[in-house]
Amino acid sequence: MPVRTRTLTVLLLLSATSLVAQNPTPAQNPPPKTTAPKTVQPPTSPAQPPAPEYTDPCAAHAMTVDFDTCYAYQFKLTDQDLNHLYRNVLLAFQSDIADAYKRNDQSQLSYDATAIANLKTAQAAWVKYRDLHCTAAGQQLQGGSIQPIVVNKCMILVTRHRIDEIRAAYEIGGRNLE
Repeated sequence: MPVRTRTLTVLLLLSATSLVAQNPTPAQNPPPKTTAPKTVQPPTSPAQPPAPEYTDPCAAHAMTVDFDTCYAYQFKLTDQDLNHLYRNVLLAFQSDIADAYKRNDQSQLSYDATAIANLKTAQAAWVKYRDLHCTAAGQQLQGGSIQPIVVNKCMILVTRHRIDEIRAAYEIGGRNLE
């Protein structure tokens, strides 16, 4: 089956599924109501607040936006957020280095220099991972009109996860990276 036909088929199935879920027919009986046991959720640590809910601005305005452009723009904004946070982590380490110089604390200087080098190496590897991962996600739709949307949505999701990872790792001890 050609890629465009598969893409169209997938889009039609997704549209039909969402319409059925929104407007059930009278013949459909709702599932019986059962009382599920309450689950106890682990308390969230003050150092790691729960991840904020992400609302998709492109899907929210589906009738008035061009998805290719919208998701590309949303990825640009998300990438800017990541870069801002990453710069702030580096600045925090540089501030720690300046303090260590003032105190002549060689072990802290060594620690912070290593932390900066490791963060830069990890970030470079992560960027390669993100790009390869999302390219692979879009590869299955090669040549289809939905491919750039899939790639950009993947880039947004993976970048948001990286933002959460950096916050969890570096916003500790009361450090605010805004």
